[in-house]
Amino acid sequence: MTNGKIVIKLDNYLKKNNISRSSLSRQGELRYDTILSYCRGNVTRLDTDTLAKICSALDCDISDIIEFVKE
Repeated sequence: MTNGKIVIKLDNYLKKNNISRSSLSRQGELRYDTILSYCRGNVTRLDTDTLAKICSALDCDISDIIEFVKE
């Protein structure tokens, strides 16, 4: 039995809304490398503070950038 997976949709959201990673980095006061890791899906542990900063900077809901997919 599989539990499903978490899909990070941040890169798609940024592209859809014409927002650069560097702009998000500045607005969210986050390191560019952190944003890049989330965009590439290279995050193994989600940091709630980082997610809150991203959502605040983008004025979006968590479901806009993260999705649970059943397998």
